[in-house]
Amino acid sequence: MTTAISITKNFQTTKANNNTQNLNFSNSFNWSAGPSLLSESTQQMQMMILVMQLLQQLMQQLNQHQDPTNQAQPATPLSLSQTEQSILQSSFGDTKTTVAVLDGRNQDGKLTVGDTLIVQNSAGQELKRSTLSSNDMYELRFRENMLKNGLAIETGWEFTDQLVSIKDAALAQPELRQFTSANGLTGTERVLERNQFWEVVEREGNRYLLMRTSNDQNQTVQASDAINDLFDHRQAYAFDCASPMSVLNLKASLDTIGADDFNRNAGQLMLASWFDQYDASQFDGGYIAQVRTAEAGEININGIRNLAGETALFDPSKGDQLIPGNGYYFDLPGDNSSAVQGWNALYLGQTEDGHHQFWSSSIGKINVDFTNNSYLTTGQLSGYYLGAVVSDPNTTRLQAWDDDGSVVR
Repeated sequence: MTTAISITKNFQTTKANNNTQNLNFSNSFNWSAGPSLLSESTQQMQMMILVMQLLQQLMQQLNQHQDPTNQAQPATPLSLSQTEQSILQSSFGDTKTTVAVLDGRNQDGKLTVGDTLIVQNSAGQELKRSTLSSNDMYELRFRENMLKNGLAIETGWEFTDQLVSIKDAALAQPELRQFTSANGLTGTERVLERNQFWEVVEREGNRYLLMRTSNDQNQTVQASDAINDLFDHRQAYAFDCASPMSVLNLKASLDTIGADDFNRNAGQLMLASWFDQYDASQFDGGYIAQVRTAEAGEININGIRNLAGETALFDPSKGDQLIPGNGYYFDLPGDNSSAVQGWNALYLGQTEDGHHQFWSSSIGKINVDFTNNSYLTTGQLSGYYLGAVVSDPNTTRLQAWDDDGSVVR
């Protein structure tokens, strides 16, 4: 190894193995012109001290270079669960690429903020890389819980065209009482059905499932307990096909951020179809929903054309993505009024043989094939088409409710 040393006005540069370092020193010289620069003993001493300091720092650098403990450790590929892999693959890649994640600086062996996500082609060439953000982690964990809960409840809840119902819980006589809504509106409501956690109330002709503030024993009802009862005693409730998506949203939120944070932020829950008490739009079920509609007659299935206002056909070229854990909608063309005009569904992912799996309440798992990638369905939902309705996680709300930051710790 060759080491070159050059002396300049107030610093020196050393070059060892092509790594350049700037070395600053507090000592400096009086660089006056003349051949007697080093004639004075004090100047000679200064020069000797400077050279000694330089050699000392050079030796430290050489020791560090030879000490393997001081070298940067190579990033370790993470072993992802099947669900994590499926969600990340759909979110960041496509059918022609592979997604892998390298452990971040903390080297904790698990998927966390700061890990490096890499997208590769079939030949193993890197196409792009990014760093996992807090938003990415909230989306991932929420979708994981959507899948877990959707699969756990099998066929879900019994269907009713009344939007919401507590079975065998009708009051002998409806109760009238005054209410104040979350947005400050007041009025009179009728209480129609009741159990220990919920009531069915009617306001201005609309039915809602309203969480009780206390039960028959005058004990406070927690939002987490009310949501869990919907899952633990599914046989006691009935919903239309949209309300279960709102229920799944709340359950996934609860499981993502934990009961304490959920109870502090959820307030008195109120459910009915896509109604969302927290959102000014009041009609997205707690998701960030994107909807495109079609002109009349654009879609033709077996001679039946869609009506004006029905959803457009799902189209990846317009930004539509199938991501496990997201909500979607199957539309029946030519029908915008019957109970079977459409089915809201949770996407479970694609099977090895190419089928797309969905879950829908009162049906359970659905295997769907799309004809020639047209998103016209065959099989169990033959005659329907996948509409341009995509319900993504509301990560802004999740982060606002996650008081202790447990999701990204």
